[in-house]
Amino acid sequence: MRTSTDHDHGHVHDNGHVHDNGHGHDSGPVPEGPAGRRLISGYTRRLTRRRTVLAVVATALAGVVVLPASPVSAHASLETSVPAPSSVLEEAPPAVVLDFDEPIEAGLSSIQLYDADQRLVEIGGPERVTGDDSIVTAELPDLADGVYAVVWRVASADGHIVDGAFGFIVGTGDPGGGGTDSLVDQVSDGAAADDTVRRAADVSRFVLFLGLVLLIGSGIWSLLIPTELLTGIRRRLPVIGWVLSLVGTLAGFGLYGAIAVAGGLGDAFSPEVWGRVDGTQTGRMALARVALLLVLGVLLRTRRASDSMWWRQVAVAAAIGVLVTLPAAGHPSAASPRALYVLLDAVHLLAIVVWMGGLALFALGNRAWLDTEPVARTVRTFSRSATVLVPIIVVTGAIQAYELAGGIDTLTDTAWGRTLLVKLSLVSVVVAIGAVSRWLLQYVSAGSIRRTVVAEAVFGTLVLAFTASLVTLPPVATLEAKVFNTTITEAGLIADVTVTPGRVGANEMHLVLTPAGGSIQPVTSVQARMSLPEREVPKTPVTIVADGPNHYTGSIALAFSGDWTLELIIEVTPGNTLLLTTTVPIP
Repeated sequence: MRTSTDHDHGHVHDNGHVHDNGHGHDSGPVPEGPAGRRLISGYTRRLTRRRTVLAVVATALAGVVVLPASPVSAHASLETSVPAPSSVLEEAPPAVVLDFDEPIEAGLSSIQLYDADQRLVEIGGPERVTGDDSIVTAELPDLADGVYAVVWRVASADGHIVDGAFGFIVGTGDPGGGGTDSLVDQVSDGAAADDTVRRAADVSRFVLFLGLVLLIGSGIWSLLIPTELLTGIRRRLPVIGWVLSLVGTLAGFGLYGAIAVAGGLGDAFSPEVWGRVDGTQTGRMALARVALLLVLGVLLRTRRASDSMWWRQVAVAAAIGVLVTLPAAGHPSAASPRALYVLLDAVHLLAIVVWMGGLALFALGNRAWLDTEPVARTVRTFSRSATVLVPIIVVTGAIQAYELAGGIDTLTDTAWGRTLLVKLSLVSVVVAIGAVSRWLLQYVSAGSIRRTVVAEAVFGTLVLAFTASLVTLPPVATLEAKVFNTTITEAGLIADVTVTPGRVGANEMHLVLTPAGGSIQPVTSVQARMSLPEREVPKTPVTIVADGPNHYTGSIALAFSGDWTLELIIEVTPGNTLLLTTTVPIP
């Protein structure tokens, strides 16, 4: 029977000899008696410990696979609403209904209604429709005729806060819709949090990422260096990382709540806001991360037991759990299949943390320290590991970028894509400097790489900063929308037309007709059709239904942007038909 440890720790064979692999281990025959048995027992325990750690890693990562799949896209967007934006209604609807293209967090939903004087109208609290977690509704009181604005804010499936506002009219006031635009502009500022809060949230994410690099990454490599050689700040790096990780998580939790309620920095310290956040996926993952960080904090206090198998098992499981909480509440959690992309991002993060953690540790050492044999041996192990970690980072990152962005041709169309390209450029610089470090390590000495490692660590910190900003940006370009309003006059007939939301995809059309002389006599019939000549899209009928005398609502899906031609065929009286035409620009 043959038992062997990994490559870096020599081999124990059945002939009773320990062979050196060039990493500083003594070779020679195993002593007879108790001393020999203790030596072999020590190697066996190390082998068992490593196998156990690998099993814990595999189990923790495999646990992600059982997360329920959720076929959604990143960032929710409003598909339809009742009332529709810029619609003119004869009677007020009983409730505001918002229908999004993916599930939303009901606990952080907010719907507010303002009247023409910008006064807040008391309405019912937002509630999710039973059986459909992408729809939220709020009951309305009896509304008098006039102009109103709806200001809404929800948390999408990937934890990002999405907000917006639109107006509508009850009765005959301002049928052209100008009043809704003005009112929406005046009240929509309340839909978003202060810029100070958003900037503080970006800083908290950077602090969290930096903390994880120092806690987990530097902590892993420091375990390979004898304790007596870890002095000063190098010894305290994992502790510093633990503090930064905990502070970044707690600050991010509060600031996420402040953003969700469109508040200020003070709302980040509000227990009421915390209570709304802790029921969301983002909140639950943040609290789980705090719990796991507390476990790691206890392990740091008992670091003298780091050679124990139980210590390493718990440390590995807790560290991987901390990393998994990030993609489980971010962009990957909104991709499909969810489990696959959460797992990919967890592996991506683990590779980054281990790689950059090593850079941080060795960048703080002087030349003499790096040339010390145990440290030099660890540096060489790190260099070999980097040749595996970097390809893992590139491959897992490329797969996620392709999935989240829907391809590579649209990367420059979004702030997310452009930020990603800058991040990739910085990573390329780090890799190039790393190649110089490996050459120096091979042909000069471990101490000769100090300057290049410092440069790698500096550029690596910039990579972390861009990564922190990527988290908040939507990977897919948000569809532009521009509500279309116009008034068409023909032979004394006045037609007020509204197309909303005025973007590629599903749209609603609202039509209010006023016959010649202001007659209230209903017209005989109405037909509508739209075409896009520049793309040779033929005339497509718009489904029209009557909502009341001379008030019609229609729906149509517009597949392309461009200048669409809208034609209205209106039979005013039997035998008297008018053709009204206008151009509807879709951005």
